[in-house]
Amino acid sequence: MNWSSFDTMRTRRAAVIGIGGGGDVLGTIPTRNSLVRSGFSTLIGSVVWERFVVDPRPGPRSLDELENVEEVLAETVCLAGDRTKIKGGVVPQACRLSAKLGEKVLLMDLTKGARGLANGIRAMAERLGIGLIVGIDVGGDVLATGKEEGLKSPLCDSLTLAALVGSGVRCIVGILGLGCDGELKPHELESRLSEMASMGALLGAVGMTQDDVKLMEVLSLDLDTEASKLAIMAAKGLTGSVPIREGTRTAYVSIFSSITFFLDARTLYQSSELAKAVANSGSIEEANEAMHALGIETELDFERDVERLGVTSYREYVLRTGKGNPAVSE
Repeated sequence: MNWSSFDTMRTRRAAVIGIGGGGDVLGTIPTRNSLVRSGFSTLIGSVVWERFVVDPRPGPRSLDELENVEEVLAETVCLAGDRTKIKGGVVPQACRLSAKLGEKVLLMDLTKGARGLANGIRAMAERLGIGLIVGIDVGGDVLATGKEEGLKSPLCDSLTLAALVGSGVRCIVGILGLGCDGELKPHELESRLSEMASMGALLGAVGMTQDDVKLMEVLSLDLDTEASKLAIMAAKGLTGSVPIREGTRTAYVSIFSSITFFLDARTLYQSSELAKAVANSGSIEEANEAMHALGIETELDFERDVERLGVTSYREYVLRTGKGNPAVSE
């Protein structure tokens, strides 16, 4: 990846944000390291939405629900550290990385919808002098059209993509771990990437170095992410079908799962009916209803179902409901 093409006279500061859930923060590491090697000062972070096995309360969390925030940068974006936690004790996975890396991290609040997050990203970039934002999705469901049978967690990625584009900050999207979340099938992912390439949206790619793999292995010990860990295993030669989510889903892993593919965010947004559907949302509820209008169930619906049923695992959910392939947001 030629990062020098993103250099500006104003700044060489970049933010790399996990956009598909709290666990995607681990997937920011190869891009972060690549940027640092190219002379960029880099912050990593994620949206504040953890899987129900990490945070049992359904949906994303607002900044108001966080304790020990380092600095509030905007209504929907803050700097956090190793002491930052959700009220009640849950520690966001980005903050677990903060402890190990000794770095502050960015946390983004989805509860104000795409418009609220876009405003926050814009204010954050101006305040910190960020000239480039890279949104990292682990698995590839940000590529979804909404017609894929396996798609179960479209809301988080689509909302964050819309917010990134709506912020007006220069941004791109990186996709790591193709197929590692068990949602889109390999041929669906390849087809969409090829479509993006035909539109001139494929900007480059970054593979994992041995140093990336070693660092990610250390960082992953305290994280509850399956997709990003599979990307690490892909870099070590794992290939084939792998059961995830307590055996309720299957991920399809190959050496390509170790590569981060970078796409122009605006072109991806223009090709995404899902992202465009939530672009004007002023709350997570509005965004969720926009998905319902397209006939799509979301990870928020799943988490609310989990809470209603009182289940504590994916396997129990499947046994209780008879519904296979539960939502898999990281």
